[in-house]
Amino acid sequence: MVEDNEDIREGLTDLLESEGYSVTSKGSAEEGLALLRAESFHLVITDYMLPGETGRWMLEQAEREQRLRGTEAVMITAHPRVTPPPGVRLMHKPLDIDDFLRVVYESVTPLRAVGG
Repeated sequence: MVEDNEDIREGLTDLLESEGYSVTSKGSAEEGLALLRAESFHLVITDYMLPGETGRWMLEQAEREQRLRGTEAVMITAHPRVTPPPGVRLMHKPLDIDDFLRVVYESVTPLRAVGG
């Protein structure tokens, strides 16, 4: 998860971990991209507006570097006119927690079905 607001990052991390997910989090797009270069993930959740580069930039750069093969992505934003990269799900703030958990579950469920 890439989110610059520490309270939101910690809150979503705690929520996801309480649901049984393993979460790694960073505070900027550049840190998130470095993590994607070092490890692979089932799901990337990123805020759109981050210090420095945007979450969209991070996802597009990771895609160009072929770091997102088989990885689902969700971009969260408070901005009304953000367009996500192709194949990326968009969720608007404030997040409805039930909707957020449903999107996360739907994003990783196919992986569980094939043993990922």
